[in-house]
Amino acid sequence: MVSLPYGVTRFHLIVLVVWQLTMFLSIQMIFGIFSNYVPQWRCLDNNDNSTSRAFSKDCLVFNSNCTIEYENNYFYSAAVHFKWVCSDLAYLTSVQSQVQFVGVLLGTVIFGFLSDLVGRKPISLFTVTLGVSTTIYCGITQDMWHFVFCRFFVGLAVGGALNSTCTFVMELLLPKQRMALRAFFNWGVARFMLTVICYYFNDYKSASIVCGVIALPIVFIILFIIPESPTYLHNKGKIDLMIRSEKKIAQISGVPFIPKENAPIIKKETICSVLSNRDLIKKLVVLWIMWFCSSLCGYGMDLHSNEISGNLFINQLFFSITIWASKPILPILDNKFDWFTRRFLHQSSQGTVIICFAVLSILVGCHYNGILILLINVIGIIFIEYTWDACYLCVIELMPTNVRSSAMGSCSMMARCGAILAPMLPFMNAVWPGGAYATVAVVGSINLVVSYLYLSESKNVILDHVHLKTEEDQKEDVTTSFIKDERQY
Repeated sequence: MVSLPYGVTRFHLIVLVVWQLTMFLSIQMIFGIFSNYVPQWRCLDNNDNSTSRAFSKDCLVFNSNCTIEYENNYFYSAAVHFKWVCSDLAYLTSVQSQVQFVGVLLGTVIFGFLSDLVGRKPISLFTVTLGVSTTIYCGITQDMWHFVFCRFFVGLAVGGALNSTCTFVMELLLPKQRMALRAFFNWGVARFMLTVICYYFNDYKSASIVCGVIALPIVFIILFIIPESPTYLHNKGKIDLMIRSEKKIAQISGVPFIPKENAPIIKKETICSVLSNRDLIKKLVVLWIMWFCSSLCGYGMDLHSNEISGNLFINQLFFSITIWASKPILPILDNKFDWFTRRFLHQSSQGTVIICFAVLSILVGCHYNGILILLINVIGIIFIEYTWDACYLCVIELMPTNVRSSAMGSCSMMARCGAILAPMLPFMNAVWPGGAYATVAVVGSINLVVSYLYLSESKNVILDHVHLKTEEDQKEDVTTSFIKDERQY
């Protein structure tokens, strides 16, 4: 039998596929790169096909009743189809993205709570089913307001799926596989898939339908193959169901089931328990700040990336491929070097982000528009992705099992607050040409200071052992007291 790295079995491969399809479904959050895409235009003289102006985004030209010629019309977007360009409905171009992020905000809170209450599997199944069906409907509907309203439900489903399914997947993986998960099955792969789909199906309707169909298998995998999380069942005191789940996992993995001694069931905890615990509320507030800053900076730069000069698809492929190619180094460093901690990952990445976007703000402020803009953007976004890796790992590893999904929901809620503000970043350029990039650098600096002063370490923590402290162990940090030698796994 072939031995896979990181202790991966057949079951783990299935779980990783579920995660990647969830990432692909969640990439709808930046579908606005394509659905809001409007190339520059100019007026084409009806008599001799001569042009009277250079390409621009001048609404006076667009509304002058002449024949409009688009430059590099790569993708037929919803903004063009619904005639939002230079009209009284132009605000819907940004509103559709903001409505979607409001849905994500609500989805993370509602389904995070339900995931802790009802279970990881049923909530994951419901949210991904909702996400697939609404994504397909967005490509079918001919009504403008149905489309905008549909984006809200896409966001609602994505928020719930990211929360419940992320927790579900993390609880089914071994500690040493968590970094590998983020390295090989990630946002970069999902972004690459979206770009390829939009290239071959270059209108928002076809692209939406194809995206929904490709994500559909996740519904059947969760429904028929993956059992409920044993970690969740154990902490709910459902030992018989936990053993049944472990036996099914062993059967799928192709290994014999070996009963093990489980840690004692801890007192049932709620999110209110976290908020009343001084140690954990401090950790949670730090995580809130990290998620808010990463989201504001990340989504702001993602949605702004369709404004970078050059071919839309080549630029997006460049972003996605470099993001994906940069990830595999993380599990190597994580497994080989003890100094590569969660704190080091977050703080070194955030520092690089600050430098990149500070330089970009100066270059754009000096009206430079060369290839360095694209290259530094790519480097900056790669390291924003690294800060996201740290955000996900830290909230999973720092929060108690019984409130893990709810805690992630609260972190995701803060991230969606940042995402709702993200479409407004380009307006900072009205104050100063490099204002958007400068804002990212300033927000990142605040994030770095908070992380350096207050972020706790959690590398290699065993998730089933993370619980609220008692009075007797207040001096022992929950993030370090359960770190184990990886050779045990």
